[in-house]
This record gives sequence, C-alpha cells and structure tokens, in this order.
Amino acid sequence: MDFAIRRDASNWFKHIRPDFSSPSGTVPARDFDAFYFCFMAGIKTMRKKEVGGSDTRVLVDNFPGPYKIRGRLLVGLFLSRELEYLGVVMSEKRAVNTAISKLVDPDAQNFLSDVGVREFNKYAHGGYDVLHLDWFNGVPYSLETFLRTFRRKIENADPGLAA
Repeated sequence: MDFAIRRDASNWFKHIRPDFSSPSGTVPARDFDAFYFCFMAGIKTMRKKEVGGSDTRVLVDNFPGPYKIRGRLLVGLFLSRELEYLGVVMSEKRAVNTAISKLVDPDAQNFLSDVGVREFNKYAHGGYDVLHLDWFNGVPYSLETFLRTFRRKIENADPGLAA
C-alpha cells in the first residue's frame, strides 16, 4: 500500500511547494513534504479522516529522499499516537503486541503493514482538515510564514480524539 495525499491538500500547498527543501527533480519528495505537514498536524491533534479513491493521489510506497533516514522515527511517532488513539495501555503487553502486529510489517520498506499505511494516511488526511479549517486562514503563499504559523500551532495544539 502507498502513501497518498488528498487532492485538495496537494492543491492547497501549490504556492509554497516550489520552496520545499527536497532536491530539485524529486517531485515525490516535494509532494511528500506536503503530506508530512498534514501528517504532523493529524498526529498532534489525533485527527483522522477516511479519504480514498479519486479524492487522493498516490505518492510513494516508501519514505522518499530526506525522509528515508527518518522513516523509523515517523513510524515510531505514528505507533505511539495510534496506540493512544486505540486506548491501548502500554503496561498491557499482549494488547500492545496485538495492536503493533496489525500496524507493522518488519519486511516492508516503510516498516508498515497495509493496515498501518492506511491508518498513517488517515492522520495525514485528517491533518489537512486541521491545517485548512482550524490553523490557517486561506492557502499559504509564503513558506516562511507557513512554517512560523505551523510551528506555533504544533507547539500549542491540544490533542483530541476526533475520528
């Protein structure tokens, strides 16, 4: 299963996408930058949303470019938040093992099972709603302004259980 971005999210970032730090010519990595911002907003606020089909665009099946070396960190962040979302208590080893075994595939390049990628994408899809509806007033036109606002919102966001 592949990481996928909502088409409306991809369009929302169109003015700042050229300024993303991914190397020139690595379009999937630049699109993954937008996906990353959505994912982080979704993870921080625990907002998930089911979106699929023609409303999404497939990006990549693995962490691209500069994300490759940080893939395990992102998966760890995802697992921590998803276990919290599921209400799994860390001291209950069997419940933790069961939940993680559904989300992780140690043989996959991105370390996630199909279920894990699906849930990972849900955080990105829900995170776009956070960016678009809650944190920003309109589309971003300047990467510098976007990053300052994004950082402030991430630091001050309260996680909630919104599915």
